[in-house]
Amino acid sequence: MVRVNLVKDGHLSSGGPELLAQYDASAGHRVWVDICGNLIPDNICTQFDLHDLSLSDAQRKRHPPKVERFENYIYLLQRGIKVFDADLTFEHVQISFFIGQQFVITFHHTDSLSVNAWWKNSQTQDYLSRAPILLVSRILNTMASRYLEVMLEFENTLSEIEDDLQAALSDEVLMELTSYRTRLRRLKRIFSYHEKSSMALGDIYKELNSDNEISYHLHDVLDKNERLSSLSQMYYELTGDLLDSMLSMASHKLNGTMRVLTVITAVFVPLSFIVGLYGMNFEYIPELKFKYGYFMVVGFMLTLSVSLISLFRFKKWL
Repeated sequence: MVRVNLVKDGHLSSGGPELLAQYDASAGHRVWVDICGNLIPDNICTQFDLHDLSLSDAQRKRHPPKVERFENYIYLLQRGIKVFDADLTFEHVQISFFIGQQFVITFHHTDSLSVNAWWKNSQTQDYLSRAPILLVSRILNTMASRYLEVMLEFENTLSEIEDDLQAALSDEVLMELTSYRTRLRRLKRIFSYHEKSSMALGDIYKELNSDNEISYHLHDVLDKNERLSSLSQMYYELTGDLLDSMLSMASHKLNGTMRVLTVITAVFVPLSFIVGLYGMNFEYIPELKFKYGYFMVVGFMLTLSVSLISLFRFKKWL
């Protein structure tokens, strides 16, 4: 699917690829071409003189985010949001931006929430008319803001687990934290790419001596991507700390249980020895004929048990 927003003589026209026949760069027209599919049509590649290397990167379904400068445009590859839930379950859509002086082309294999949000936005004409990079910066800002919104909500989830670790100590929570850590590792890598590409994009436009407004917008995008990168790093470390704490608590709890069982064993070993001694089937055991032998042995066993328990308490093993 190809759709076109064309700004001509101060008016915005939206439609299909047929509008490209009206685009005239020498007349000061501005155009935004959005392509959703597997390939960029040859006529668009020819009309805007898109380089084979950038086309190859754009049409691959998996490629790290990057920025490259070509003769007549800047190529930017980012990962937008298709699905991003509060539990950090996410699905990306790869978005390529071909940013020229008077045109911008966005290409993605599936629908992009950020691109769709700006396609019919009331400010699209204004940003596109002033400079296509301003429109791109707003799309990137929306992308980063959506990521940031979910990441900030996720902080509450970790805080709830952290506030009551004892209550949260269960196999389900341990598995949940492990899955969070895995997703955060992937997000950390993506946000790091976005931070670097945003910085590179800003540096390119500084070299081009762009006006201050473009610098402000690109710096705003960079700020958000830097924050996303730092948040993902912080949450990654925090989930690791929580996992370590929960495993330590589980180990401590197990050690306490084993200590109690060891004490019980230590108390009953001498008692079992006495019972076994007097349970032997010998005909002549002197104590068996003693009138108060039973009471003396039981009393000795009770005294021994109390003494051992008292000793363990004194040693703080109980």
